[in-house]
Amino acid sequence: MRRVLVTAICLMAAMSAYGEDYIDLVEKGNEAFKQSDYKTALDFYHSAETDLPESPELDYNIGSALSKDEGYEQAVEKLTRALNTTDIGLEASAHYNLGNTHYWMGDYQKAITSYENSLRINPDDMDAKYNLELARRMLKENMDKECEKPQDQQQQQEQEQEQQQQQDQQDQQNKDEEQQQQQDEQQQQEPDEQQQQPDQLDEKEISREDAERILNALRDDEEDVQKKIKRKVKAKPYTGKDW
Repeated sequence: MRRVLVTAICLMAAMSAYGEDYIDLVEKGNEAFKQSDYKTALDFYHSAETDLPESPELDYNIGSALSKDEGYEQAVEKLTRALNTTDIGLEASAHYNLGNTHYWMGDYQKAITSYENSLRINPDDMDAKYNLELARRMLKENMDKECEKPQDQQQQQEQEQEQQQQQDQQDQQNKDEEQQQQQDEQQQQEPDEQQQQPDQLDEKEISREDAERILNALRDDEEDVQKKIKRKVKAKPYTGKDW
């Protein structure tokens, strides 16, 4: 069965050097931690911190609880402070939990460094070895994805360009079809207009009676004009004089 990342906790074996209130608070915090009640554990640890604010052991416990409660940035700060100890066992555990915290943050390179530091102190820590290999595997997978990413982006760009070209061609085809349709409609309308012209002439056509009346009027006018002309050019009687 595949194991998960393991988080160790300092049980404060040498607590006899501290006050009873401090010891009681740390023990209650440890018990809450074992029950996975990390918020309650943090409350007890912070209360104990007022009595001994610069304890590497307490920094370790607070950092471990914060890491499990997903307070990763603060956990890194506390666990890093816990490294300032003369207890090599505590130092190895602090490196180990730093590795876990970096792993959960997705920073696999820092996780690898922390696990390696822990193994330098405690080479027989099987959990650190397992987590180290797991972090290395995750780092490699991420690097492989980064290498594939430019190619994927190029393929995506090519697909987008191809889709755009197809869309442009379709738009042009639709435009051409629309123009052709308009031309066809225009050509269909022109014969209709020509067919309507005789109708328009028919509407304006004068009746036969009106035409005869107009012709008679013109004829009468012409006769009057001829009469006037004849009157004007009427010859005078010859008188024998030549002038």
